Amino acid sequence: MFKTEDIIGDIVFVSLNNSEEFKEIGINKSGHYLVKGVDHLGLWLQHPGITTENETITSYIKEGVFLVMWNQINTIMHYPNRDGYDFPSEFDKEIGFLKKDQ
Repeated sequence: MFKTEDIIGDIVFVSLNNSEEFKEIGINKSGHYLVKGVDHLGLWLQHPGITTENETITSYIKEGVFLVMWNQINTIMHYPNRDGYDFPSEFDKEIGFLKKDQ
């Protein structure tokens, strides 16, 4: 069974209802984004950076994330097991001690 939490750390396609709502932060269309988190409000996505006519602002924007509320999303497309899109979950780590067989 697939859970929404499974897309954290993966690149997904997010279809936005109205990209005009994100114009102020430099997002002008639906597209592929790295999912940094999921909660009851929506998806937290890594900001791809802002390009202006004269320069690219990347130093602080690349580190930023932005929220897309659930009601602002038409659909999300995930690519399970596809190189470059589906990455191992940061939560699936083996933690603990291994017991030697005697």
